[in-house]
Amino acid sequence: MTEENLNQSVSIELENVSKHYGKTLVLQPFSLKLEAGCRTVLLGPSGCGKTTLLRIIAGLETPDEGSRVLIGGADVTDMPVEKRRIGFMFQQYALFPHMTVEENVAYGLKVRGESAEAIDRAVNRMLALVNLEKYKKRNVLALSGGQRQRVALARALAIRPKILLLDEPLSALDAQIRHKVREELAVILKELGITAVIVTHDQDEAMVLGDHIVVMEGGRIHQAASPREVWDHPATPFVAGFVGGSNRTRAVCNGAELEWYGVKTPLEALSAESQKRLQGVSPGEETFVFFRADDASLVPESAAGAPVVVKDVHFMGNFVRVSVIPGDGTGSELVKVNLQTLPEGVGPGARMRLSVEPNRLMAFRV
Repeated sequence: MTEENLNQSVSIELENVSKHYGKTLVLQPFSLKLEAGCRTVLLGPSGCGKTTLLRIIAGLETPDEGSRVLIGGADVTDMPVEKRRIGFMFQQYALFPHMTVEENVAYGLKVRGESAEAIDRAVNRMLALVNLEKYKKRNVLALSGGQRQRVALARALAIRPKILLLDEPLSALDAQIRHKVREELAVILKELGITAVIVTHDQDEAMVLGDHIVVMEGGRIHQAASPREVWDHPATPFVAGFVGGSNRTRAVCNGAELEWYGVKTPLEALSAESQKRLQGVSPGEETFVFFRADDASLVPESAAGAPVVVKDVHFMGNFVRVSVIPGDGTGSELVKVNLQTLPEGVGPGARMRLSVEPNRLMAFRV
């Protein structure tokens, strides 16, 4: 925590929360507890319900009857947004363009009627926190995108919120500075120790900003766990495919073997998790197999593996992305393979074999 326990961490509990818009169910019923001081990221594709969930926590949306929202153990389900002591950082920052940096940061405190002396102290402290002291008197329109982002953060924190909510906080930034700013934001949030909930569809941002990730899709929570747990142990086929952009194909269980792309992999060679998920699979039953591009390799056509034909090659800086088509190359399914170096002679049209260690396959029942 920083000076004066700037933000006292509180927990967030969501009990049997759901949300309908008319007859359309946009958030399926769920319960979730976010620990005090935790930086939680709501991760998922557009339209999955993550912003709706954020707005329910803020009090900007009313959940369905029977839902409960508790902050610090107190039921705030029916409490208006202005009484929840929540800081909200919007996607476009929503700064007042006619105001200076100082005036923007002070706005919420002035609305509260705090003294000029208290406001001045708070503004100076917040600008020091985000390293913008020398821009205090500058109009916000004269700032860069990254600087405006930090002004918005300072304004949200100036009111000493119990919780900070951030809706796609980096989406308005150019790609060139996005990486730098997300690292700065992660450091600030960690130093504050404030309970924060962050919405993003960017997996890299989720891994950097969060110590807890809630993966959502179709209004459903698929998994809520640490970044490493979500990466190493995906709970559902959606998480396995979405996190890390894994390749996916259908496979068939033939007795003690799993057949995919013509390769027969003994079930006993799969990871313990995959073996457990496939328990009770009937012979001939279809399953899903996922594997990440980093876990795949290309070997000569004479070696063991699935036959593939190289479709395209892209230099990505610190690795080479090779797109291949399984089989004889006439299909439409593309498989991504990331290589540190490109083997000699590998280019469009080359016939190779695709190899993945069995314990790196993630198998799920359909």
